[in-house]
Amino acid sequence: MPYNEGQPTFIGFLSIPVVTKVAKTPLFGGPYIRFYDLCVVLSYLYTAGAILGSARRNKLTILAKLFSIPGTEKENLDGLQEEATKHLSKFRNDIAKDPDTFHEFILFRELESAIGLSMEDWFKAYTEGDAKIMKIADEKVPLEKAEPSIKWFGLEGIGFGSSFPELTEKMYKNSYEDIDMDVWAKHRAHGLVIPEEPTPISLEEQEKIVLQIVAAYASKCYPELLDALDLRGYVEEGG
Repeated sequence: MPYNEGQPTFIGFLSIPVVTKVAKTPLFGGPYIRFYDLCVVLSYLYTAGAILGSARRNKLTILAKLFSIPGTEKENLDGLQEEATKHLSKFRNDIAKDPDTFHEFILFRELESAIGLSMEDWFKAYTEGDAKIMKIADEKVPLEKAEPSIKWFGLEGIGFGSSFPELTEKMYKNSYEDIDMDVWAKHRAHGLVIPEEPTPISLEEQEKIVLQIVAAYASKCYPELLDALDLRGYVEEGG
């Protein structure tokens, strides 16, 4: 069925669980998100998109119907995969290696780009209450202004996961399964607001969560694609 005016976009729907946790609505003015929280959201959506792209890489043109103008699915996918490849190539050229985690690839790089410091220097300055760093991290970004970036990172993530499924698996496991506790402790010591100990979530568990959200969206907006994308069972599991 064609996209209907007023229905949520695919990435908009995918982002709801995480954006609603960090977006603020002041008494006066529109909703906003702190710059640091926006970077966290972008990292989450890129990861979710990569998991989805990898999990349904044999059904990409069907998947693309969820977020493409009819007839542009292949063109859209080719563009997303090309941009994801460029993004990875830039990281490889800058750092001389593959990214180890999605945090390193998206969250830390976005912060480094905006602040002009390495993450270690940024953490140190943040912990010490450096006024300049705090101002950038706490900058209020209107949600309306943030939405294009939110949409793009989620979509490019699909291009990344479908192009680099093995690297996606490795980066996810390093981020959320085989967590380096020394690095985790170091980040906490430098002021990153994270639990004392991480709660590992397996790739299989996270893939199920992502597919349940996608199934809920398809059920609501594109029910004719549920079976083609093998999502029917996830609708039943998601309740």
